[in-house]
Amino acid sequence: MNLIDATRAGVEPLRRYHRLRRRALRVERYCPYDFSIPIVEWNRRYHYDDVLAPIVDSVGALGPAYQERMWRGFRERWIDVYENDGKRNGAYSAPVYGVHPYMLMNWNDTLDDVFTLAHEMGHSMHTMLSHERQPFVYSDYTIFVAEVPSTLSEELLLESMLARATDRDERIVLLQNAIDNITSTFYTQVLFADFELEAHKRVECDEPVTADTLNALYQERFEAYYGDAVDAEALTPLTWARIPHFFSTPYYVYQYATCFASAAKLVQQITSGPEHQRAEARARYLDLLGAGGSDHPMELLKRAGVDLSEPSTVQAVVTRLDTLVSRLEELV
Repeated sequence: MNLIDATRAGVEPLRRYHRLRRRALRVERYCPYDFSIPIVEWNRRYHYDDVLAPIVDSVGALGPAYQERMWRGFRERWIDVYENDGKRNGAYSAPVYGVHPYMLMNWNDTLDDVFTLAHEMGHSMHTMLSHERQPFVYSDYTIFVAEVPSTLSEELLLESMLARATDRDERIVLLQNAIDNITSTFYTQVLFADFELEAHKRVECDEPVTADTLNALYQERFEAYYGDAVDAEALTPLTWARIPHFFSTPYYVYQYATCFASAAKLVQQITSGPEHQRAEARARYLDLLGAGGSDHPMELLKRAGVDLSEPSTVQAVVTRLDTLVSRLEELV
């Protein structure tokens, strides 16, 4: 409940972002299907070989040994980079105990590809450190911590790219990419978890759960999170019907949000404050990656400096979004 309560209390930056998008897109009605429209057109191509060094440089706060592991993955060609006949779509990092991770990409020279590569390399570094320090039985890690290093890698890359960007449109695109990541991976998933929890409560109270009931529950939450910043349309209340996790994997979606909150808190600790505090935070974070599945994930995160029972952990995401939206408002 802490995750839901703290997020509900921190929806104003989310609403500010969508009000800004409504103004920038110059639309009278602004609906959920407008979320994917870019604020500015951006057609720059990012060649694979050109982004490797910037990605490695961006994780400098994690130390040279961490960076060398990343270089090893690039040099030794652990990555199936480009599209090919019969190749599956998407991207992932697959662990192989006793060898090294293998990564799949489908590189098309887009900015999304750059962040996806950083994301999957975060998973690969998690796997490497876990396999180096843990026996096979404890080498795997749960979804509750799996998305922490991948999200943290994206956060570090974003700040690195923003620091180097000189073009206004590029800065807008980078900020929108980061904000959309927060809104979709954090706020949307908490909204889903909020809806799912209430639906299960109805079942436990032996109340009838019909499509109309679920539509009403979703509509209530949509309004609670977006307020008047986004216009609902006829099919908005039916969004729940297209979310497969609700039917196949109950109580799964909230873990995307907890990982995001954990990563936001860790980035704060690793990149701000006196050097000795940053060094201590870095050591705790690397110990988290090396711990694999050797303890309960909440306990592993606590040792790394993240307590998900504290509202301040969720507040780190709200603060991050507020900062990014303010930076975007200055440009748009």
